[in-house]
Amino acid sequence: TRTVMTVVMSFLIGCIFYNVAETDFSEFINVQSTFGALLMALLANVFSTALPSLTAFPEERPVFLREYSTNHYSVVAYFASRLTMELTVTAVQVSVSSMITYLLVGFSAKYGIFWAGLYCMACASTALGVLVGCAVENPNVAVEFLPAIFMPQILFAGFFVLPELIPDWLIWIRYICPLTHGVSIVLAAEFDGRCDGIDGPNFCDQVLDHVVVDTV
Repeated sequence: TRTVMTVVMSFLIGCIFYNVAETDFSEFINVQSTFGALLMALLANVFSTALPSLTAFPEERPVFLREYSTNHYSVVAYFASRLTMELTVTAVQVSVSSMITYLLVGFSAKYGIFWAGLYCMACASTALGVLVGCAVENPNVAVEFLPAIFMPQILFAGFFVLPELIPDWLIWIRYICPLTHGVSIVLAAEFDGRCDGIDGPNFCDQVLDHVVVDTV
């Protein structure tokens, strides 16, 4: 199910944003469209990896407690095996998603950096999903926590509101949100130096400056 949904969503994003990253970046609308394609590719991987991990442990909790109580394995062994499996499945899922969107959208970023940015974000999202899943007993309750996990990240990542407009007493939250750093990685890989040599305003640098991406 995860593989099929990953392929479907990746093709949908790729078809909607088909070759937008290969258009003329002297026009702001093309830069904006490429920016949107990057965000959608990132968010698609975040949600598609977080949701399964969010409900996995609550569903397995009765089996885990029974087998742990009979000394079949330790807590460390259980989570080591789950971590290994999640890292492997996530790597496959991100590889499929990133390859489809990368080729269809026509990103200019190095594929290795693009893949690494998506994979790190997917791993961070999986970790948050497991954390919340371990704190509740019911899978339905775990799903209810999904907006509470990701809405703050979306709000503080900097692509809906300029970071400089966020109140000072809230801005620190931005730096502990994994999505902030994932967005910075993929934006820097795609836009840094992309508009050099183009006559007129440098829209690539404007995007990076607005989201406060450090390309040094």
